[in-house]
Amino acid sequence: MDQLATLLLGFPPASGFASFEDYHSQAKSHNQTLDKLAVTSNFRQSAAQLLKHVDPAVNSMSHLALLNTAINTGSAPLPDLLAKVSVFLCSFDPQQIRYSGKALSSLLEWALSGSSLPASVAVDVVTTALLRLDSTGSVLTSHHVALAKLALDTDNITPALPLLDKNIVSYPGIKSTQDSRPLCSPDLPPAAYMTIETGLTKSLTSTDVLQYDLIRGLCYIQLKDWGKALDALERVVTYPARDNHSCSKIMVEAHNKWLLVGLLRTGKTPELPPTTAPGAQKAFATLGKPYHALAKAFEDGSAATLRAEFETIGPSFFSEENNLSLVHLVLQHFQRWQILNLRHVYTAVSLEQIRQRTHSAITAAPLATEEEVEQLLRQMMEDGMLRGVVERPADRPAHLRFLDDDDASSTDGGGLSEAEFARRMQAAAERLRELAPLVRATSDRLGGSREYIKYLVEQQKRELDGRGRAGTMDDVTPFMSQIEDEDLMTGVVPGY
Repeated sequence: MDQLATLLLGFPPASGFASFEDYHSQAKSHNQTLDKLAVTSNFRQSAAQLLKHVDPAVNSMSHLALLNTAINTGSAPLPDLLAKVSVFLCSFDPQQIRYSGKALSSLLEWALSGSSLPASVAVDVVTTALLRLDSTGSVLTSHHVALAKLALDTDNITPALPLLDKNIVSYPGIKSTQDSRPLCSPDLPPAAYMTIETGLTKSLTSTDVLQYDLIRGLCYIQLKDWGKALDALERVVTYPARDNHSCSKIMVEAHNKWLLVGLLRTGKTPELPPTTAPGAQKAFATLGKPYHALAKAFEDGSAATLRAEFETIGPSFFSEENNLSLVHLVLQHFQRWQILNLRHVYTAVSLEQIRQRTHSAITAAPLATEEEVEQLLRQMMEDGMLRGVVERPADRPAHLRFLDDDDASSTDGGGLSEAEFARRMQAAAERLRELAPLVRATSDRLGGSREYIKYLVEQQKRELDGRGRAGTMDDVTPFMSQIEDEDLMTGVVPGY
């Protein structure tokens, strides 16, 4: 066992590395050594004992090999093993693990697929692990999909939010992300090492990509974060189609939920983005007729009309499509949006006027008392939907006074405080820092794309001929028309 310990502790060497190329060479060699050791009986018998002597943060590759062996052989007590897995996923050296991608993927799959780890712990530690590998969260992996499913199915969404909130800009297999620098280079973009070749992810299909954003949308719906839900579902709705007639069932499902979430978010039917494929638009119009009818009734402004439309379509229809609870929320929010729309007419309005002018779509009738009105208003304020205050002056009836943004941020109406202004500026700066690597990665991908360069040359020719229309959708169409949905995974346009 002493000989095994010497081999396991041999990387990283105490003497350090002469260069990144030296690190790269030694890391590859050590990973090959671990693969050979893993099949020996001595290693399998000693794995549980050796785990106690190999630091997960220092000798990460070796510790990972021992963990997988201990899991496969069942040689360690389960509580101890679960604790060691959790510690490892939260502390491993991400630079080392780029060379042990297949081993890490094996461990992540075990953690996410019904292991004895509690679901809340599994979601938390896998989220941490994926962000240790890629702090930008910009590359979609097969583990993202499994993690999102587990978080939704077990109602452990909050621990996964640090990953779900990230902007995806790259997918496994994009050829333009290949990089000649060593895998350990600290400035290597995540898309260059979060790849199928390193084993840190499996290949993804267009269905995987659609499912991930649909599940993200469902997670945000569960949290009633309508803004993020709308954005996630819109990514599915606008997914690029192979031709003008393609539209998947997932896209239709996302569209119907997107329409309902749009009503909750804005109080009106959302408009399809112009980038939506023509085939998808036709499918949405045909297969989403019941939802469009409900949305039209919502916008007509009559609680009785909305309730009647809901009853005509039937609760069973929405239940079969797993949208009944979402439709019930739309009915509940109808009166809320009636109240919010009063701000366009009044700066202050009495509770009795609110009671008379707004109706519940659940009962198609006004609320019974001013107390019920006030209770609804306070619930809207708690949910962050309404900025206002209920006032009860001695000489006037109780009323709601709408607040603007400045009033909501400062009780004396004097605008944003210096502390609040500084907080917002800091948040904006952090957001810009997060976007910087994504912008660079996108720029690099476009810069290495033969199709995009060809498109730019053709656009320059048109401009020289006086026929250019820079900045319009007409300029984008010639390039976008070449791109198929599978290109998101392969980075290849047919013919190249």
